[in-house]
Amino acid sequence: MSSYIVKKLSTWCLAPILLLMGVTITGCSQPEASLAPASIHRYVEDNLIDATLSTDSQLTVTLSRTRELSVWDNISKTLQHQWQAHNFDEPNYLIALSGNKRFLAAAGKSRLSIFDLTTGQLTLSWLAQGFDKDASISSLFLSKTGNQVLIGMNEGSLLSINLRSNQLSKFQLHKGPVSHVEFIAHNEQLLSAAHDGHLIISASSNGKIIKEFNLPQRLTSVSFDQANRRLFISDAIDNHLIADSLSGESISKLTFLERYRYFRQALFAERGKTLITASSKQKIMVWDLNSGKETKHWSITAFTAGTTVLDMVVAPNGQLVTISSDGALESWKYN
Repeated sequence: MSSYIVKKLSTWCLAPILLLMGVTITGCSQPEASLAPASIHRYVEDNLIDATLSTDSQLTVTLSRTRELSVWDNISKTLQHQWQAHNFDEPNYLIALSGNKRFLAAAGKSRLSIFDLTTGQLTLSWLAQGFDKDASISSLFLSKTGNQVLIGMNEGSLLSINLRSNQLSKFQLHKGPVSHVEFIAHNEQLLSAAHDGHLIISASSNGKIIKEFNLPQRLTSVSFDQANRRLFISDAIDNHLIADSLSGESISKLTFLERYRYFRQALFAERGKTLITASSKQKIMVWDLNSGKETKHWSITAFTAGTTVLDMVVAPNGQLVTISSDGALESWKYN
């Protein structure tokens, strides 16, 4: 049974200042390649540590190597908010955006900062602590409204914070750094994935494990399609799983010939019938889950040798939108 702690928060501290790849697959035909972007716009000429897109693709948040945190309007391509490294008590490594686009969270190794994007003001600064006092933050998620925060720690614990009730719940669910966290089932459940190869769905009230999925190596990509109950996970070698999140039964298997296929990002599309993946470099692949075959692949625009996809969403117009570690926002007519 997982250990957990629930308590009222007493350590809130308001900040004193306003913080301003071609691939061969089995089958008779080759997947389409050399897809050109429908649009491209580079926001920054610096490598990004992290970036995130709003679920409707209208906002991009970038965190540069110099720790400059910026919020961009993808329609007008204009800067909405920006904070510099000196505005924070420690360097940031992770960012998260609430589903309603009102709140932005940034996290360093131990400190969490939350901004209200309607005003640009810092509303909360908090020091996160796991079961191990020396643990550091390894993943971050904001709920749709921004009223709840989920933090994964590098010693395997999860911190769930309700900002309205000032309640902190702490669960020890993993045996390694937690690389992915999110709220699901109307915030009543937590989804977490870690370097221990485990993906766990647990109750947000007490941390009780509801469902668990395992792969041999550390998990590198996760996609959860809540509407269609589909789950995709892959690990650091060539193992992956596409399953029904309720029954746990496998529903498809990707078909490829390489011994190793590394996925960095994954996204379900077209009501769970299609899976879009991004490699550790520039490659994006589209998969038909009925057959498990790759139907299309292409490369994002690279401005540096090591560029990769940091986030991707399907926009309301049906186009795929990506943001790269080179700060390039691109849209694609992938279907």
